[in-house]
Amino acid sequence: MSNDGDDSDQAFSRLVSQSFSGRLTPYQQQKMRDQLERSSETRAFAKISSLIQDSVSDIAEKSLAGVADVGPGLSQEAKARLRDSVRRAQQSRSQAMAGTAVPEDTADHLPVDPLGRTLAGTHDMSEDAGSRRTSSQFTLQRKLGAGGLGTVWLARDERLKRMVALKEIHPDAAESPRSWERFLREAEITGHLEHPNIVPLYQFGTDQDTGQPFYAMRFVGKRTLVDAIEEYHDRRESGHDVAVDLQKLLIAFIGVCQAIAYAHSRGIIHRDLKPENVALDNFGQVVVLDWGLARVSSDYDAESVISGSRVAADIGPGQTMAGEVIGTPLYMAPEQAAGHQEKVDHRTDVYGLGAILFAMLTGRAPHEKSSVGSNGVRPVAELLQVIAESASPRPRDYFSGIPLGLDAIVAKAMEFKQHSRFQSAMELAEAVERWMAGRSERRRQYANARGEGRELRTSMQNFVRDLERNARFMASLPPIQGIVNNKLGRDEEDISIWRERLAVIFRGLLRTNCDFCSVSLCEVSGDQFQEVVRVDRQKTDMSNVRTIPASRLTSGPMTDCFRSVMNGAIDEVRVFLTSRCSTPSSTSAGFLIAGIPVFDEATEEPFGFVIVEAGLVRLTENLIRNRLRSTEKVFVLNNNCGVLVQMDRDGTRVTENDGKSMNSVCSSWSTVLPVLKERGEFQDEQDFSVYATRVDIVPGEESLALVLWLGKE
Repeated sequence: MSNDGDDSDQAFSRLVSQSFSGRLTPYQQQKMRDQLERSSETRAFAKISSLIQDSVSDIAEKSLAGVADVGPGLSQEAKARLRDSVRRAQQSRSQAMAGTAVPEDTADHLPVDPLGRTLAGTHDMSEDAGSRRTSSQFTLQRKLGAGGLGTVWLARDERLKRMVALKEIHPDAAESPRSWERFLREAEITGHLEHPNIVPLYQFGTDQDTGQPFYAMRFVGKRTLVDAIEEYHDRRESGHDVAVDLQKLLIAFIGVCQAIAYAHSRGIIHRDLKPENVALDNFGQVVVLDWGLARVSSDYDAESVISGSRVAADIGPGQTMAGEVIGTPLYMAPEQAAGHQEKVDHRTDVYGLGAILFAMLTGRAPHEKSSVGSNGVRPVAELLQVIAESASPRPRDYFSGIPLGLDAIVAKAMEFKQHSRFQSAMELAEAVERWMAGRSERRRQYANARGEGRELRTSMQNFVRDLERNARFMASLPPIQGIVNNKLGRDEEDISIWRERLAVIFRGLLRTNCDFCSVSLCEVSGDQFQEVVRVDRQKTDMSNVRTIPASRLTSGPMTDCFRSVMNGAIDEVRVFLTSRCSTPSSTSAGFLIAGIPVFDEATEEPFGFVIVEAGLVRLTENLIRNRLRSTEKVFVLNNNCGVLVQMDRDGTRVTENDGKSMNSVCSSWSTVLPVLKERGEFQDEQDFSVYATRVDIVPGEESLALVLWLGKE
């Protein structure tokens, strides 16, 4: 029937019905004849109606003739006649839509394939010079899939000698006019969407044996986006580097977005976007499949959208009624789940695209968690209610390692309210493209930051070795033995002379090494120490190196680190952090200390020790300045991962946090720390935000950690 209007359809139906009883006026008879001449659809309808009338009359005649077993319905003969006539009428209508004349009988006998079936069809192709009739023959090879509406076969086009995917209407669905109309509409929509990422339709025809429609399209293989997603997450969970795999998935996703954007430009809404409906060939091409639930948007004129061919925009046969749910629940937008088909528009497809991206990143459908309730799997009606009333999930709710930028893109695409989403498929695609472009730059910056962090680690380790060498050299100076001999009464020269000579050398050490804060010689007696010579930097003027007068030298009980130094062998240097060992001059935890015992050369008995101190803040500042370019902040952590030093990349705004927990600075620290302890290095391959490395001071005993923070995406 024509879809030009319900009133005209109903009026014509009444005319046909009245004609069987002979109650038409001459005016009505002429009106019906005019309608039949104008439309092949009305002629097919009248023919089917006549057949039904004849079948009903058959029952009446048998009843009047006294036939005992009329049956509850039509006789077998009438049923067979009805089926044959309906098939011929449907064949006539479908071939009329394809521009094909209906043959009176089949032409040649067709060979049968191993499955026992062969489909053959004909169609006309109109040209300026007239029309050309062509015929095709397809041999079915094997079934590729089946749904409620149709069955897809792998078939061989015997004329062009190529493999195609052939879809035919399911026999049960063929009995329903609505399903029949949906099948024809699916073929028509698919045939008019000419885009590299939309499956091309080769031919639409009608099987000459069954009268049922089918269409042939490009065979793209059986690999879908579902397979690619599964492979990606299997590799990720196995610990492989999946950066390239993710990029391939995102490139495929952009192809899907472009295909849907093209369909939207033609006024077509897909309404059933999910990974299963996206095919991937072996050469990376993406093809969007299954337009069976597609419809023409109410904002478009169907005749102008589809090349002058009329496609029902959800009215008449194939109509989507108010309150009907169309789509796949696990990927469904809230307005679809609520059955508000009048609200379904191109932004509903944007939600579906976001759902596909969600599945790419998590390996699971967006509403998979919602499908399970406290009592097990929810009924579909209950699931639809949850989707219709609840906020959409976030990918990082399923997997915390998803890049923040992609998580934000998915969240916007799947916003509950349509006006809050991306307003077009191309806008979504461009957001992903910008993220990928920024990702490349971000990856480059992170690679630079990682190199800078490793260089900084090497520089700090070299500094510790320099600290050890200088402490060892200071302990071997001749003035130290002069002081030892004087203290033990073997040297009559004034001790002040030896102290001054040693102080001169100590001052030279601090002036040469700007990161050293102090150097001192201490004498040990029992469990007490006494400074003999000390040179340090003035805290308010680090360029001022001074010798501490004898009256200001300190003494006190031995600390654990001092005892450890005294227990060492000759030339054995011990290095500590002041977080574990304090000295009289160190007032904070930001110092490195190198200590070495001093022995009496004559008796080889321990006399005391030499201590060299270096400030971590000053050291870090000097190492960072003019060196780091890709890092926002640098943290130096102690052995317990407490923050010792925090500064930005230009070395300014230096703060000493005295062991503040890193958890308060980096939200993902609980993920970073175990890897840092096990491997000595953490690389952030998801967000490219954090790089951490361990600096071994005394391997297995004392270490620092460097954390470079690039900031969020």
